[in-house]
Amino acid sequence: MVKDLRHFLDKVQKEMPEDFIRIKKEVDPKFEITAIQQKLEDEGRYPVLLFENVKNLYGEPSGFQVTSNLFATRQKCALALDLNKEQWRKETSLEYARRANSLIKPVVVDKSEAPCKEVIMTGDQVDLYKLPVLTHHEMDGMPYFPDAVVAADPDNGVYNSSHHRMIIAGKNESRIWMSPRHLWNYFMRAQERGESLPIAHVLGHHPGFFLGSESILPMSTDEYEVIGGLLQEPLRLVPSETYGERLMVPADAEVIVEGEILPNCREPEGPFGEFTGYYGPQRWSPGVKITAITHRKNPIYMNILCGHPDTWLLGGIAKEACVYEELKRTMPGIQAVHLPVSGTCRFHAYISIKQRFNGEAKVAALATIPHHDIVKHIVVVDEDIDPYNEKEMLWAIATRVQADRDVTIIPHCRSGLLDPSGVVEGVGPKMIIDATKPMDRPFAEKIAVPKEYL
Repeated sequence: MVKDLRHFLDKVQKEMPEDFIRIKKEVDPKFEITAIQQKLEDEGRYPVLLFENVKNLYGEPSGFQVTSNLFATRQKCALALDLNKEQWRKETSLEYARRANSLIKPVVVDKSEAPCKEVIMTGDQVDLYKLPVLTHHEMDGMPYFPDAVVAADPDNGVYNSSHHRMIIAGKNESRIWMSPRHLWNYFMRAQERGESLPIAHVLGHHPGFFLGSESILPMSTDEYEVIGGLLQEPLRLVPSETYGERLMVPADAEVIVEGEILPNCREPEGPFGEFTGYYGPQRWSPGVKITAITHRKNPIYMNILCGHPDTWLLGGIAKEACVYEELKRTMPGIQAVHLPVSGTCRFHAYISIKQRFNGEAKVAALATIPHHDIVKHIVVVDEDIDPYNEKEMLWAIATRVQADRDVTIIPHCRSGLLDPSGVVEGVGPKMIIDATKPMDRPFAEKIAVPKEYL
C-alpha cells in the first residue's frame, strides 16, 4: 500500500483511537478550527482532528475535509515512522536519522495513476478562495498556507522541500516568506537571470513527507530521496500541470497548488503567527503567480498550526536527529540530543554525553551550532540525566552548575530571523551551560532507593 495521508489517518484511528476526533459540525476556516485546537491545547490535549464540513473563503461549503494536529505529539511522530507510541523519546530521533540517511530515489508514474490529478483547475478555473485556507491567529494579515513548498534547483534539478508561509492575496495571487536557505537560494539564482522559479505547495500527504522536508542536509542532497527514505518506499512523482517535467510533484498528495515566484516583485506580506509564538512582522516578500490547482476527489486539506506543538515537533524531531548524527561522528560519547517544546523545538538544545575527558561537554555544545544555527541555549548533561525530562534537566542546572565557571556566552553569531528578542535581525549570542559533573575532583552521589525494594 502506498503511504499517503489517508493511510496515516487510518493508522491513527486503529492504533491510537483515543487520539483521533471527527468534527461533523460546519466550521469556518477563519479562526474556528484553530479556536478548537487552542481550547484542546489549554486542556493538555492534542488529538488528530478531522473536520468533515468546512467552508471555503467565500463562506460556502468547500467540499474539502480539513485535518490538523498530525505532529502535535511525539507519539504521533513515532507512529509516522512506523514505531509504536511508547518509542517517542530517543528512538524516534534515531529512527529518523537512520531513514534520512537511507536515500531512496523517487519513481515517476503516469498522470492516470496519480491521485493528485483527479481534479485539475488551470487558467480561469484557478481560484484559491474555493479552498478552506485557514486564518490561524487574530492578527494574521490574511489566510495562509503553512505547508511544504517543493522546487527544483534551477541549475541542476535537485529537489528541495521545505516549509514556508504563503499568504492568499487573490484568486491566483500569493506572496511567500523565505528564510535565507535552500529555496531562497534557488530563487535568488533564478532572479539573477530574470526568471521565475516554479514551485508547488503540497497541502496534504503522509506525515513522513513533511518530516523529510525538515531535514538539515547539504544543498546537493535531493530531498525527494530523503522523503523516500523517511517513507521507506520510493516517493511517487508526476509532472506538474504547468511546468511538466521541469517541476515534478508528489503524485499521492491531497492538494497541489502550482505557481511561480516572480523575479523583482515584492509585495507586503504579514503579519503572521510564527513558530516562536509571536507574530512575524509585515515584510516586503516575493510575489507568487498561481497557475494551477490539482487535488484528489473528496480531498483532505492538511493544516499545520504554527506557533504550537504541531509546528514545533515537526521541525524539532528532524533537527535533533540531524544534530545527533553530526555529533556522533566525532564524539562516540553522545547519548542523545533533544530540542524541547519549551524552546519551540528550535531555541533550546539538551545534549546528554558520557564524558571521556574534561571539556568535552563544551566541545559538544560548540559543535552543535554550525548544524543548527537557530539554537540559542545549549545545555549539556551527564548520561544519568534524562534530556527528555525537563524536571531532571533543571535539577542538573541547579545542582551541577556554577555560573562563573560553567556558563559561556558567545556573542554575535548567526541566529534566527524570527527571534523577537534579537536586536540585529539574524544575529545574536549563544549560551552554553555545562551541567555535567567535573571529572577532576570527586562529586556528590545522587540519592537512590535500593532497586530491589523498588
